[in-house]
Amino acid sequence: MPRTLAFALSLTFLSLLGTNAFADTFEEELAILEERLRLTPGMAVADLGAGKGAYAVALVERVGAEGRVFATELDDERLETLREKKQEAGLTQLDIVPGAFDGTALAPSSVDGALLRDVYHHVTAPEPFVRSIYETLRPGARIVVVDFPPTFWLALWTPEGIPESRGGHGIEASLLISEFEAAGFRRVEVIDPWPSSNFVTKTYAVVFERP
Repeated sequence: MPRTLAFALSLTFLSLLGTNAFADTFEEELAILEERLRLTPGMAVADLGAGKGAYAVALVERVGAEGRVFATELDDERLETLREKKQEAGLTQLDIVPGAFDGTALAPSSVDGALLRDVYHHVTAPEPFVRSIYETLRPGARIVVVDFPPTFWLALWTPEGIPESRGGHGIEASLLISEFEAAGFRRVEVIDPWPSSNFVTKTYAVVFERP
């Protein structure tokens, strides 16, 4: 089989697999996030690297009319998708924020909790990025970081510019923990496996708290 065809088939397969996993685990993930982030009405939370916004919208529902959700994203098309979703749903509590490569692009001490889902292994400047997260969270606030270890299945999709310590597409939980603890975070819990795990990506999550 030609390599280009095999690559295309792999992309299609992973896309379908990701869609099915998302449909099966979304509500389970949200239940865990609600508990671990201690979400209550009126909180301000951030979805860092919000993608198409499914989690950001769900977070809006959980913080209520008096709360606020900041959805950050680097990609222009995804930013536009987020803006359209906000307008269509009338989500006045949702703030769409263009992201940054080396930080959250949010004000210091502005959020009570944060989600970083399948994003951290893409970060090319982890030290300033994690330090920025620490500064963005208020004292006592938590962040749930969801990611997966590198695997040969995903080697073709290794992000450009990431540190060599990543070892491919993904990041080991031990390395992720060490980088967040170096910035001052306190590890609360490791959740392994995370609900979205499958035979391609054995996803885990780490809950951190800013002291």
